[in-house]
Amino acid sequence: MRLLKVLSAVILLTAAAASAQDVRSEKYPRPGGEPSRLLPRPPEPKSWEVTAGVGMTSDANISHLLVNSPVNSDAKVKDNIRHLSAGFAFDPAFAKKAGLELGYSYDDYAYRTHNSFSYHDHSVYAELTPGLGAGWNLDLGWNLDVIGDKTGTIAEDGAAHAGLIWHGPGGLRLKGGYERGRDNVRTNPLKDADTGAAYLSASRRFLRKHLAFLSLRARTYAADGPDYAYKSRSAVLGLISRWSPRFKLVTAAARIQKDYDNVDSRFLKKRSDATYSVLVKPAVALGYGVSAVGSFTYLDNHSNVSLKSYTDRIYSLGLEGRF
Repeated sequence: MRLLKVLSAVILLTAAAASAQDVRSEKYPRPGGEPSRLLPRPPEPKSWEVTAGVGMTSDANISHLLVNSPVNSDAKVKDNIRHLSAGFAFDPAFAKKAGLELGYSYDDYAYRTHNSFSYHDHSVYAELTPGLGAGWNLDLGWNLDVIGDKTGTIAEDGAAHAGLIWHGPGGLRLKGGYERGRDNVRTNPLKDADTGAAYLSASRRFLRKHLAFLSLRARTYAADGPDYAYKSRSAVLGLISRWSPRFKLVTAAARIQKDYDNVDSRFLKKRSDATYSVLVKPAVALGYGVSAVGSFTYLDNHSNVSLKSYTDRIYSLGLEGRF
């Protein structure tokens, strides 16, 4: 199973607008939607894996989710969010040499007070990593996300990527390539966009207990509406440490630079944001594949639109199972 969920709170690029309909149309991309493939895959002795999780999150500032509205993003409106998740991954035995993996995941985020922010996400993916010899593999894949709330479907994202993976000395692993996709936002066609992203990541295990990783990503969001088109660049640096058979700690720091292409009709300025974030996520194994997981995320956004600068603190606690 891919480790995307580990850093789902590092880069919180969600968006929304003031009215209920605009909240749904702008609640996008959602937490964890970008950047993709942040972490290397762990060893997987089984050909299948089922995951499930339940948790609560306390967000000290959901106002910054209203990124494209004139609402002050640092108004510090609080909310609690219940998160349910489930999924599975399958590596068919007949395609082991090709490195085929198929998977599905479901996430449901229920905001307890401001329930118009609530949404769910169905995600399917397929990945193929056939060997090329001498430590090289192809990196091919496709994914589709369908995001909705109680009113119906909000958006559909589809993308395919192609690249290369190199396994170097000392456990060094490099991966790079390009992803091309299409985002369809049913509730706001002006946000429909062709997307493109170049990605590069590196990881290396050291002292047996630690895995360091670096992820770089440059993305273009060519939206149909001029207010929504932008280019972004992101960098994530982190460490996964397994201090004992029962205790694991993930720490990560990230920076995203997001520059809009045009003068925004709402702010009368060509907007530019730089978002910094830090994540600390401990996990304690309880037995039978179940772990207690907590996390703390700090976000600090600097924008040339003063209303859109903000800080946020996000705490979460829950149970995760892998079977």
